[in-house]
Amino acid sequence: MAVWIITFLAVALVIAAAGAKRRASKRYDLPLENPALSLAILKENLLENPSEYNLQKLKDFANSQNLAIPEKEYPLGKAPSIEQDDSLFLSQAAWLDSLTPLEFNEPQTEKNLLNGILRLYSDEAIFKALEELSRKFPSERQRKLEDGYRKLCELRDSSKADYNSLEKLRMEKEKWERCACE
Repeated sequence: MAVWIITFLAVALVIAAAGAKRRASKRYDLPLENPALSLAILKENLLENPSEYNLQKLKDFANSQNLAIPEKEYPLGKAPSIEQDDSLFLSQAAWLDSLTPLEFNEPQTEKNLLNGILRLYSDEAIFKALEELSRKFPSERQRKLEDGYRKLCELRDSSKADYNSLEKLRMEKEKWERCACE
């Protein structure tokens, strides 16, 4: 009787694991009709879940789109301490930003530039793209976006690592993103 229970539980676990894996893979189905969005999904997935598998998926997609892949290796893994998390994120962000958002390769409209900016990770790349936006499409909106991003950086750099501070930062970032999308 105990053997049957153990066998049943083992089979149930295998089935549950297979179902979870199938659901997880469906979650990242790429919209083939929108390569810019596909690239953004793969970059975000790699940043959130650094693994050889996700890195390879991103590299395969980049190759299929004839995008140059950085020669420097992507810094996989998680930081061993909170103090080292910033430097790891900065190096991961720089690597991801070196795969230029495809929106920047589309006709240079204000909307395409703004969508590309929202696909960047590092402050340096975002400010550089905002500068490009101000040269091509100078406006009050663009100045508000740049000022808003500076304030967002200040808030991030002065925030504590507690739930309330992170929630406030998330809400401010969403407000800045909405301003870019309007």
